[in-house]
Amino acid sequence: MRISGGQAYLDEYARTCHAGELFTGEVEEREDNGQTVMLYTYCEGIEHGLQQEWWPNGTTRASGVTDMGAAVGEWRYWHANGQLSEVVVLDQHGRELTRRRWNPDGELTKDSTTR
Repeated sequence: MRISGGQAYLDEYARTCHAGELFTGEVEEREDNGQTVMLYTYCEGIEHGLQQEWWPNGTTRASGVTDMGAAVGEWRYWHANGQLSEVVVLDQHGRELTRRRWNPDGELTKDSTTR
């Protein structure tokens, strides 16, 4: 099931709900021109699965996976010009393992390993 962000709301525990129940499915946000700028996946009200964002010009802004609310695996972020901005790798518990950043011209500005 896919709903618009305006159809979702948070309960007292900050879980995403729709029509009086914890939501399972995708929540989509669109610009006035119809361009999708966010598509998040939920399971029982908690972010779970692929999470994606786009710049208003349609280029990808961010992409990664959550496991019951925790960001895990490889998350990628892009500058509005389409150039890769950052890659963060997280373990299965959401702890950061590595982080690499680039400026809008593609030059590496940070390269770190946490463990």
